[in-house]
Amino acid sequence: MSIRTLVVGFGYAAQTFHVPFLEAIDAFFIDGVVSSDSAKVERVLPGVRVYDNLETALQQAQFDLVIVTTPNHLHAPQTELALSAGCHVLVEKPFTLSASEAQTLVTLAKQQQRHLCVFHNRRFDGDFLTIKQLLAELAVGEVKRFENRFDRFRPQPRNRWRENAGPGSGIFWDLGPHLIDQCLQLFGLPDTVSASINTLRAGGESDDAFDVNLHYPTLQAVVGSSPFEAAPTLRFSLQGTAGSYRKYHLDPQEAQLKNHRKPGDADWAITPTEQHGVLYKADSHQIYPTLTGDYTGFYTQLGKALEPGATTPVPVPADTIVNVIAVIELAKKAALTGTRLPVDTAKLNSQAGAGASD
Repeated sequence: MSIRTLVVGFGYAAQTFHVPFLEAIDAFFIDGVVSSDSAKVERVLPGVRVYDNLETALQQAQFDLVIVTTPNHLHAPQTELALSAGCHVLVEKPFTLSASEAQTLVTLAKQQQRHLCVFHNRRFDGDFLTIKQLLAELAVGEVKRFENRFDRFRPQPRNRWRENAGPGSGIFWDLGPHLIDQCLQLFGLPDTVSASINTLRAGGESDDAFDVNLHYPTLQAVVGSSPFEAAPTLRFSLQGTAGSYRKYHLDPQEAQLKNHRKPGDADWAITPTEQHGVLYKADSHQIYPTLTGDYTGFYTQLGKALEPGATTPVPVPADTIVNVIAVIELAKKAALTGTRLPVDTAKLNSQAGAGASD
């Protein structure tokens, strides 16, 4: 089966995170692109039909899968259009800009009997897979504190929609979904949330730094990002009753994709030895090898899930992301009010259970 795929938007996300895998995996066939720049598409995907807008594409052709990579505020309406047209949908993060929108789309996908998947590729980072392994091994004992950071050195704002003023802009909507999703995957919903979300760069039009605290009964998880970190970034810190683990540097897959490396290259997704994390005990420490990341596995699983009669789930079902958006909304409110806010876990868990899209 060849999955006829429409890519909506043709910016950084589409060209870096999606097209290389669509081309590398036989299950997918790029049958169209929605873009205002047909010349750019032609340079990358010669001969592929380009549409001015999603409505026209859905009216003029049939697609099995629509991949939404447009600016954040367009994710919900474009996902709704594609689902209503009978297509499966893969939507970039953030899934939506409100939990109510997210839940509505999950319900629609269920009604349409279509798969709805969110591109939380960071679940497939090698360092995150390593954290999961450390937890499974009880390597640090009972976890008491978890830090999850994605810092950069970008001291001057750039003129692009992600950093300009507008709905869904700012670093918190950009990186917060990944970091919060990883925490919820590891530890579930917190009891309370507190947050600081700021615009620190001169001339900045949207938030560019944040620290969000997820408070659990016996654990504190902290996620954050700064635009002023010129040193190697602390990616993960896992602290517990039997030791701790620290990992610097980012998963290599994004950098490899930006450098036009291809999935399947000899060193694909392999973290360099000097960038492995360290596991510390009271009187000793050791290098703890980072597992190999697997963005290719994301798309391979997606392809299998879309086969007729398949029982394989999509890699990131949308119903698992509704709570991520709800926690983001709560963190934004906590930052605005300067308060620590409770999470209605009973309500969120019941919503997630009622709206399963796979």
